[in-house]
Amino acid sequence: MKCFVTFRLRTGVTPEEYDRWFRETNVPAVRKMESITSYRVWRVADVMEGDPSYEVLEEMEFDDRAAFEREIAELPEIKAMLEGWYARVADQLVVFAEEVSQD
Repeated sequence: MKCFVTFRLRTGVTPEEYDRWFRETNVPAVRKMESITSYRVWRVADVMEGDPSYEVLEEMEFDDRAAFEREIAELPEIKAMLEGWYARVADQLVVFAEEVSQD
């Protein structure tokens, strides 16, 4: 299963400030989560048409959603990281997705 998170930075939060916080706080906290098997983050560079609806896209992969959610609720590092994250982001959307077979 994958979890995709999209968001914009709050007004007044620069990409450079966010990136510094991300490397110093977010990444170490996420690395504490044993349930996550893959974690990648992208900054939106462009869209084909119109304006992008978000600036950042995160992708997390895990095998057990219950274990993932338990770690979010129980790990002190994640709780602290999320407080800082919510202070820096807006228009966030968290989506859980299962891959559609192409066979």
